[in-house]
Amino acid sequence: MALTAPKKRKLVIIRLVFRVFGVIPLCDKYATMQVALSEIETFMCDYDAHHSLVIYPYMPLVIFDFDNCLAPGNSVGEDILLPLFDVIESDESNDLTPSMRQEMRLDFWRKPLDYIVEKYKFSEHSKSASYTYFSQLSIAHPIEGYEDTHLVHAFEGVKLLVTSGFQKFQHSKIRQLGVEGAFEDIYYDDPGNPPRKGKAFYFDIIAKKYNTAPSEVWVIGDSEESEISAGNSLGMKTVQILRPGVKKSPKAQFHVSSLQEFLSLVQMS
Repeated sequence: MALTAPKKRKLVIIRLVFRVFGVIPLCDKYATMQVALSEIETFMCDYDAHHSLVIYPYMPLVIFDFDNCLAPGNSVGEDILLPLFDVIESDESNDLTPSMRQEMRLDFWRKPLDYIVEKYKFSEHSKSASYTYFSQLSIAHPIEGYEDTHLVHAFEGVKLLVTSGFQKFQHSKIRQLGVEGAFEDIYYDDPGNPPRKGKAFYFDIIAKKYNTAPSEVWVIGDSEESEISAGNSLGMKTVQILRPGVKKSPKAQFHVSSLQEFLSLVQMS
């Protein structure tokens, strides 16, 4: 049944009201839209007779990634991993060519440790040394994000952070970047705490916790294999932020080059 413009406007208003109140919209409870519209008319008349109807703006739910989204992966300073690189590259059980060593070092700033261990077939010694090193790692000095990182504080709505990496290290980076207070909660997909659950696990928890349909959840990050894939698997709105060195993925629903572009995208939706 086609709806007239006034009736469409009323449906939008009532959906907004019930979204704020946390109640299922009436049109989801009835077999036909006509019956729902009749109930809406009655509700509006009864409510207006006793109250002032206040319409609140839609507040989005946004899940942010951290590394290469809010701060470059190597923002902590590349020297911090040199002792670990020495251990791995001096381990004769690892069959690493010079080009593989160079690629491996780059991967440490872009990929989680369990991925790296598997990709380069680390020996048990190197694997154990890597996990031990990262489990104890943290930073105590401020780090710099991107020029627009401060805009994370400007986003209205519910903001969550889901990051892959060892919790102690990731938490120290988040704290030293100065963005910890921007988020309602922070979730760590920690490879040092097996079994690793994956980001989709945490995304699902978030949607249920905030009583939000997956199709209404925004996910922004750089990694096709991580947050983009996880968001897509749940039917969420996935946005790839194309920071320097990030390869554009056709799997993301949207692409932005900055948080300012993302902020505009969310506001226009």
